[in-house]
Amino acid sequence: MSTFPDEDYEPYTEPQSTAAAMAPPHSLEAEQGVLGAILLSDKTHYEYLVQTALTPDDFYRDRHRVVFETMFELYEENEPIDVLTVTEHLRSRGKLDEAGGPAEIDALAGAVPAVGNIRRYGAIVKEHALLRRLLKTTYDIQSAVHGHEAEAREIVERAETQILEVAHDDRAKDFVPVGDVLHAEIDVWQRIATEGITMTGTPSGFPDLDEMTGGFQPGNLIILAARPSMGKSALVTNIAENVALHPSNPKAVALFSLEMSEGELAQRFIASQASIKGDDLRKGRLKKERDWKRVLETAARYDAAKLFIDDSSDIGLLEIRAKARRLHQQHELGLIIVDYLQLMRADGRIENRVQQVSAMSRGLKILARELLCPVIALSQLSRGVESRTDKRPMLSDLRECVTGDTLVTLADGRRIPIEELVGTRPEVVAVDERDRLVPAVAEEVWPVGRRAVVELRLASGRRIRTTADHRLRTGGGWETVGSLVPGDRVALARDLPEPLTTDRWPEHEVVLLGQLIGDGSYLRGQPMRYTTASQENSDAVRAAAIAMGSVVRRHEGRGSWHQLVIAGNGNRWTPAGVGAWLKQLGIFDQRSGEKRVPRAAFRLPTDQIGLLLRHLWATDGSIHVDRSDRGRDKGRVAYVTISRGLAEDVAALLLRLGIVARITTVAQGAHRPAHHVQVSGSAAQRRFLRLVGAFGPRVPQAEQLAGVLATRAEATNVDTLPTEVWARVRARMAERGVTTRAMADLRGTSYGGSAHFAYAPSPTVAMEYALLLEDDVLADIASCDLFWDRVVSVSPAGEEDVYDLTVPGPHCWLADGIVSHNSGGIEQDADLVMFIYRDEYYYPETTEAPGEGELIIAKHRNGGLGTVHLNFQGEYPRFLGQARED
Repeated sequence: MSTFPDEDYEPYTEPQSTAAAMAPPHSLEAEQGVLGAILLSDKTHYEYLVQTALTPDDFYRDRHRVVFETMFELYEENEPIDVLTVTEHLRSRGKLDEAGGPAEIDALAGAVPAVGNIRRYGAIVKEHALLRRLLKTTYDIQSAVHGHEAEAREIVERAETQILEVAHDDRAKDFVPVGDVLHAEIDVWQRIATEGITMTGTPSGFPDLDEMTGGFQPGNLIILAARPSMGKSALVTNIAENVALHPSNPKAVALFSLEMSEGELAQRFIASQASIKGDDLRKGRLKKERDWKRVLETAARYDAAKLFIDDSSDIGLLEIRAKARRLHQQHELGLIIVDYLQLMRADGRIENRVQQVSAMSRGLKILARELLCPVIALSQLSRGVESRTDKRPMLSDLRECVTGDTLVTLADGRRIPIEELVGTRPEVVAVDERDRLVPAVAEEVWPVGRRAVVELRLASGRRIRTTADHRLRTGGGWETVGSLVPGDRVALARDLPEPLTTDRWPEHEVVLLGQLIGDGSYLRGQPMRYTTASQENSDAVRAAAIAMGSVVRRHEGRGSWHQLVIAGNGNRWTPAGVGAWLKQLGIFDQRSGEKRVPRAAFRLPTDQIGLLLRHLWATDGSIHVDRSDRGRDKGRVAYVTISRGLAEDVAALLLRLGIVARITTVAQGAHRPAHHVQVSGSAAQRRFLRLVGAFGPRVPQAEQLAGVLATRAEATNVDTLPTEVWARVRARMAERGVTTRAMADLRGTSYGGSAHFAYAPSPTVAMEYALLLEDDVLADIASCDLFWDRVVSVSPAGEEDVYDLTVPGPHCWLADGIVSHNSGGIEQDADLVMFIYRDEYYYPETTEAPGEGELIIAKHRNGGLGTVHLNFQGEYPRFLGQARED
């Protein structure tokens, strides 16, 4: 049988026909026997519904599946299961005809040769279901091959995985009662306590390390990291030989060496175990008979050991997993080692190296869990370690962090400083693999410590302070902040989505908040005042304040200027009216330079965000048309404030409307600088007029601007894509055999040669290329949710306490709109993180003994932290623990 139909098979009523002969494996009699026995015996159905892995999908005939599903439902409802209850339940669900009708249910009860043989009937049903799954899997593999669905290596690895899934049927694994788990674990604990066992995992051969860890535990991913030349490869080969040559309990080891050849490894193994200098082996200096005797004796021990080496220099995660699975089936592995993580080849279509390494560490963790075998992966630490006075590695060296005031954009619309989120698991806004904004739950938020930071400034006026190695999304992928230079492009969210659940306020509260933030004064110990020259604004404030229970009195000023005093706000002990409301929002007693939009306002629905901005703009906002030197009318839409925080809040509110505003700062002599939030470009200004609009004194200005924009074509040199997009375009053109001249003809433009690919294309132009080249990836780039801002400067910003946030899945989050990397990918996947440090590497004049080193346990998911003292003997090379003799 080369192919077969889907799993929803039609029953075969003519067993001798050709069609039946080609049908997938099944036994209708065994299926009838199982169902009939369940109908006749409560005890039997209990055993089969609870204690076995038989599922509705295991039944070949549709009507048998429907009947078995009904039995499950009755059991879950604690109802009896017999012919009558099954028939009535099917009838109530409208599935009686689908099950064959009442006569079919009766027939099942009478079709049981012997109720006591139900286990055998069930085994037959399960075996045939397994064969059908195998048949379907082979069909899927054939389809993948014929359809070229992925690269050859990926298809092979996928096929092997699918076959193993059929064999082990891992998909059938379901919830397990905790009581069952505890019974099994208590038996283990009792045996350990009785026999005095302290080693529950694979021993490393270093007693102090094993004392702290209990050995490397099954299913754990262990990261061993260090700077170059610290000896991490030597340590891991020592561990490999210790495990494979253990005198009483040797275990099989798989060592994937991407850095050293099998010959180099063999030399290291002999040198270490035979105590012969590696240089003597390499240069043939074995002159004494006793040296050769030690070499041969050591080689004989290795010959009997189960230590397997793969020195493929170009190997990826898929191959490592496939080879490890095969070896594990032949020799149950006690340890897998990968030396080292950053040298692994990337599989799949992920182009960014940071994401690739994160995917690799995650894949190795999955492999460890799958084989219930510890996996050690070596990792290279960045140079950031060497920038500190104390150069001992820390867990934070695997993380890159941001300052505590960095605003995290939450999925509920709010922006909260990261330092306030420590210890929580907030739902944040992230960016998926197609550059679409998605919600994602952060796994952890925690303080890292004090670190040197730099400040990045963007053309939009946005800024972020991070460690130099923190990564942001750029036109070339994830890049460290310290490596960016002016002109590089950094991704922002183009349009923040409306939260799934919003808080709609009474309209007068939204109106009053916008007006008071702009022209109000609400300081402690002073009357609450609102000053304006606009009668429309004044009337709106009066009506809103009265609606909230306050009393409003008007005091005339010069010209049309006047002041409203809002009273009836209670006192410090019993606040009331507008005063109580402002205190509840957390903005009472803010001076002009401290004013902010309250966090709660960011949970407003989109239309009320527009209403809030409309009334804010009616105070200190401007909408007008300027005549340029060239005689061309140019619109200006801006909001001005002396509060930098308020300017950033306004820009964030505009982002909810799909408007990327620009913040500029203007010095005002002895006065505080003014921060201008500008809406630039015809398209953005049209959107502003549509979604924000105007109120009071801004209405005639908005009408004038609308008239100018109505006759103007949309054009901007701001909203463009990074020039790296052209690499994708040119690769696709080459793939399809389209020359640059032919492409110009297709687009109906003049031929410009290679110079055409020097400018930053607009999303519209990129989409045009995507359609002509039939490129879905390019179409995603052109229509993504990102806006590409320009780097203005990166400069040192002293030292500060910094924080980290990890987001499984998307591995990123928005730092007040800036796309920031989830930096703890490797560390996040690891169960145990160890660092090697040798003082003499940095300080040759150190007072420590030559070769003295530290193995720092910085993370231990199931145990304590600490330091293991080792001694490095570079001539062999090997590390010695306290319990090991030379």
